[in-house]
Amino acid sequence: MPEEGAQLPKQEFTFVVTDVKLTKAQVAQIGQAVAQAGALALAEVTPPDAISVQIGPNKWWRGKPAPDLYKQLQQFANKSAGGP
Repeated sequence: MPEEGAQLPKQEFTFVVTDVKLTKAQVAQIGQAVAQAGALALAEVTPPDAISVQIGPNKWWRGKPAPDLYKQLQQFANKSAGGP
């Protein structure tokens, strides 16, 4: 486990398509499908509490959120699911 505050490796993946005209809806749908496929492919090598977050058009981040943010997300999800 890396030391707290240590910089972890960063990997970026790009998917480019040419010679096709896509609607905005198609671009969004394909972007999400590529992100889902990437998250699935990374499932075995990313931490169990890693999440995927859209950070821009056709740009996604996957990793561990800050501990406080993760706790807030859990509380929000629990409340949304009808928990206490």
